[in-house]
Amino acid sequence: MFNIGKKIFDEVDVPTNSRMISEDKDKSIIERESTWTGKIKGIDSFPDGTVEGHGNSLIFENGVSISNWQGILTIENGREIAFIGKDTSKNGKYYVLRTYFTHNNELKDLDGMICFLDGVFDSKNKSYTCSGYRLI
Repeated sequence: MFNIGKKIFDEVDVPTNSRMISEDKDKSIIERESTWTGKIKGIDSFPDGTVEGHGNSLIFENGVSISNWQGILTIENGREIAFIGKDTSKNGKYYVLRTYFTHNNELKDLDGMICFLDGVFDSKNKSYTCSGYRLI
């Protein structure tokens, strides 16, 4: 049984750059490299902050996209927390597994935290909106 976990934040991201880096016409796969920024509104003990990320996506002809992301969450006191994630998306919905990493003792509860993000693309505002849930 899958337990989505406790909701720990809401996030809104905006793409800042995206470019095609390869295309396999035989397999109908496009690879894109993208960057984005966003804001996280933490719930309970999860901190508020800004995020900057970058990564690559494989986009298949059936509309499925599989991406690898990494970036930095900068919280209000200026401390930085690294993250790495992988997402799958289709038809404007996306799902992410993200892990946070930090050596800061004040933020040790976030080190190694794995969360699940459930989101949608807002075509009107050209932004990605999601909620994060603590898995482990």
